Amino acid sequence: MTVSERYVHTGNIALNVAEWTQPSADAPVMVLIHGYGSNRHTWGRVTDKFSTQFHLFAIDLRGMGRSGRFGRYAKRQTWADDISACIPMLTDKPVVLVGHSLGGWVTAAVASRNPELVSHAVLAEPYSGANSEVRKRERMRSNDHREARANQIRNATTPEDLMPFVSQEYEGASEDSLRRVARMWFELDPILESGRTNPREEQETFNEMFSSIKCPTILIQGAAEKGGIMSDEEAQRVTDLIPNCNLLSWPKVGHSPHIARNHDFIRAVNKLVAQN
Repeated sequence: MTVSERYVHTGNIALNVAEWTQPSADAPVMVLIHGYGSNRHTWGRVTDKFSTQFHLFAIDLRGMGRSGRFGRYAKRQTWADDISACIPMLTDKPVVLVGHSLGGWVTAAVASRNPELVSHAVLAEPYSGANSEVRKRERMRSNDHREARANQIRNATTPEDLMPFVSQEYEGASEDSLRRVARMWFELDPILESGRTNPREEQETFNEMFSSIKCPTILIQGAAEKGGIMSDEEAQRVTDLIPNCNLLSWPKVGHSPHIARNHDFIRAVNKLVAQN
């Protein structure tokens, strides 16, 4: 299927939206939401198949990819508000909303606050607040480290300028992977890296948000020891909060199940849609 990109302006922000050719007039609509520091290209291993089954869209979140910058006064809820405003500009149908990591949190927030927009939700290794492994790791990452990366991004004139820093952070990764990460860093609004952790967020567990999701949902969990951001206890806790949710635990993958087990990921999403 052919893919095109365009800007969709919500009235507050211009979001970069990729759209694949609609396979049929009655095809269900799917929207893909990437994680922090990434962009719509993270979905490359699943889009070929999904685009033959769904009217497929992938959105760059504010401050990442080719979308508008984050801004000093935006907050996490701003990402969810952006997506809630954008979906009705893409389709008049409820969508299968698929999110990874931060995008998983965005998916949950949109499904919770705007249930009319979402027919099914897929939470792939979603960020879940104070109990998330990523929050625990963040507490060990100094603000000086964050500010150093922000300055690296500000001073870069091409993605190539970031390669030495990416190579240090991802020692042993392939050249192709390093270049992809360098491109993502280059397109990241540095204000996101220079922001300080809000102590109030340490207490967030998002219970009300998860428990307000009414649509059929799957939560896909990787292994924390391989880089996943949900412990077994946290994945089960979140699953139990969502009224109609099935937990899939994949112990041999880390934080990116849509990449590491792309065929299984596609099958799991298709099963969710077919059964509900």
